[in-house]
Amino acid sequence: MKKLFKVMAAAACALSLTACGGSSKKSDTLVVGAEELTGTFSPLYYTGAYDGYVIDLVYNKLMEYDVDGNLQPSLAEKTDVAKDGKTITFNLRKGVKFSDGSDFTAKDVEFSYKVVSDPSYTGRFISTCQYLEGYKEYNNKKNKKEPDYPGIEVKDDYTVVFHFTEARNDNLQSLMNISVISSNQFKDSYAYKKTKPIQDAVGKPIGTGPYVLDKWEAGTGASLKKNEKYWGDDYKGIQNVIIKPVKMETEYQELKSGNIDLLAGQIEPKKIGPASNNKDLTINHYPRGGMGYITYNTVNGATSEKEVRQALSYAFDRQSFVNSYYECKDCKDLDGVEIGYVPTTWNNPISKLGKVITGEEKVDGLTNYNYDIEKAKKLLDDAGWKVGASGFREKDGQKLEIKIMAIKDHDILNNLIPMWKKAWGEELKADVKVATVDFNTLMDKVYYDKNIEEWNVYFMATSFTDDTMSGAVTNFDSKYVGDGLDNTSRLKDEKLDSLMDAALTEMDMDKAKDKWVEAQKQVNEDVSALPVYGNTYFDFYNKKIKNLKTSALYQWTHGLRDATIE
Repeated sequence: MKKLFKVMAAAACALSLTACGGSSKKSDTLVVGAEELTGTFSPLYYTGAYDGYVIDLVYNKLMEYDVDGNLQPSLAEKTDVAKDGKTITFNLRKGVKFSDGSDFTAKDVEFSYKVVSDPSYTGRFISTCQYLEGYKEYNNKKNKKEPDYPGIEVKDDYTVVFHFTEARNDNLQSLMNISVISSNQFKDSYAYKKTKPIQDAVGKPIGTGPYVLDKWEAGTGASLKKNEKYWGDDYKGIQNVIIKPVKMETEYQELKSGNIDLLAGQIEPKKIGPASNNKDLTINHYPRGGMGYITYNTVNGATSEKEVRQALSYAFDRQSFVNSYYECKDCKDLDGVEIGYVPTTWNNPISKLGKVITGEEKVDGLTNYNYDIEKAKKLLDDAGWKVGASGFREKDGQKLEIKIMAIKDHDILNNLIPMWKKAWGEELKADVKVATVDFNTLMDKVYYDKNIEEWNVYFMATSFTDDTMSGAVTNFDSKYVGDGLDNTSRLKDEKLDSLMDAALTEMDMDKAKDKWVEAQKQVNEDVSALPVYGNTYFDFYNKKIKNLKTSALYQWTHGLRDATIE
């Protein structure tokens, strides 16, 4: 499983269409609004969902999800999972070329997965191959030369076999974390334990996908054109795609005025309402495979105490936020769609745990942190945090200080921060401090230990890229504590690690779900992360765009397969 972070910052940049090389008026050009692009267009190194747009258009995976959420052949035309669950064989598609003209073969598949297994690799897909045979030996930083890697077997130019150390119910999906990159692109620059040339080439994507990157500038966005060497018989209707930076505050006006053609993944009622009444727009909607949440720092400051995290969670009236923020009086013809809800626990809402997460399926013993300010106060009192002469709670001479790291100029945070100041500051008597930063700075602050003392709480939204229940692993397992890894709370709980491992190694998926429920009880007990909202996603687009299908695992980049522009 991998998750993508939804960029929360609004890009301060120009909206000139001609600067990106086209106009939304052209019948063969689609202009898509995106809040921020960073130019990290490598499937091995990107983190933001908007950079992911470019990657989806330029690269292919071995298998990819269809609109119904089923994995289908892509670069692999046939996939065989052995009965023991420990061996997966991919028979690769022949005649495929990268956009530079080089042939796609098993060598490129082997290369891509070896890179994310390399000891010098610093991207976030480090978990992709961790259960392959020989991974630990291959990933050893002390190696003086490249060892054998029995987990990846190239049988011939078009057959690759992956050998796992154990049967896990997400082995296949874990291999779909990354797209395949070109070994030829780095034949003269890459060597074992020297992945920097690949990281440095994030702005020069060469893939097998339907488009190629034509132009990229931070202020004006990414311009793509059809890949003349593309192997598929789809993506025929739209020749050019422009992904244009837009401000969150004005993006709907840009769509309404025709400066852009499509806004994807919209969640704000103040935009959903007008869009639902706009006869020039089409709306797709689907359950979001993700959520907005806060993460607590479990190793520094007051939030290192579980009781403090629990108290802050009880004092945060999430239901009031959802009721207020997602109220949509102007919404029309949405067939009773629930725009927002409060998730019961942190995991993938489009997995088999979906009904547990949405609250449709009740679970005994799952602490939900429904608003209870008196319980929050008592938790702090019992933990020794008493209101002192300063007017703030204190313990052992230390003030109860809550440092919030927040992304600036974001609509949701503009609503949440006053709630936290009132609940945590005025009600609980904590000294609440807020630092606002841009998205990239936030990622640096929370991902790297050098900044660990600068924050206690941060907010983020994420989207899951598959339908597994293993989404919680990288967020909570002790193995993922460390610089650049996804367990940014730094939680270490051996009991939770064991529960999650038991759920992952259960091959009966109904039994696996039951074991995940037990793991989620411990996730909630630890409360290193607290879900704030789940929601429905809305894609708004100009009616001139036809046959665009989208869903939780099939976003507009995939929907272009059949789309046309009138």
